[in-house]
Amino acid sequence: MKTAALAVLTALMLGAPALAADQTPPTATSTQAVAAAPLGLAPAAVVAWLATQEGLTPGALEQEGTNQYVRVSDGGLRWILFFQSCDAGLCSDLQFSTGFANAAITPETINGWNRDRRFLKAFYEAPQGTNPPSAVVQYDLFTVPGGIGQLTDHLAIWRGLLPDFARATSGAPAAPTPAPAQ
Repeated sequence: MKTAALAVLTALMLGAPALAADQTPPTATSTQAVAAAPLGLAPAAVVAWLATQEGLTPGALEQEGTNQYVRVSDGGLRWILFFQSCDAGLCSDLQFSTGFANAAITPETINGWNRDRRFLKAFYEAPQGTNPPSAVVQYDLFTVPGGIGQLTDHLAIWRGLLPDFARATSGAPAAPTPAPAQ
């Protein structure tokens, strides 16, 4: 078995220079086409995509100053998608954001989240007056030329980790891990 694997690896290594030589470098025209492609996404198109392609319930686009955002209902969770660095109707970076408030949120909870997890980063807000402590979690991304499809993986990361953050900041004990099947 090891001999067969070694033979395959050797064949791949010997064939690699030939494969590399067959690849044509990008032309000036193809490089210019990528550079000329618009950078950014239109907020209205993203809102439509969230509703029609992702099955979410976005509200109407709202504006505060020069920044646009949309509130999104996602099952039992609600969050906001901010459109930033906008120029000529296209926004080149976006931020998913939401917050949770309750007495169980501590700086240690948030520090633990940031230490143990990637992608969604959180910050702690101390209680103010009668308001309990709160935590805000955010996920930032830059767009590239190529359209709305580039948001698919980012949305999956956000939606995949957000319920974990909600549980971590709710003060509820973690669900026990089920025993392996026998």
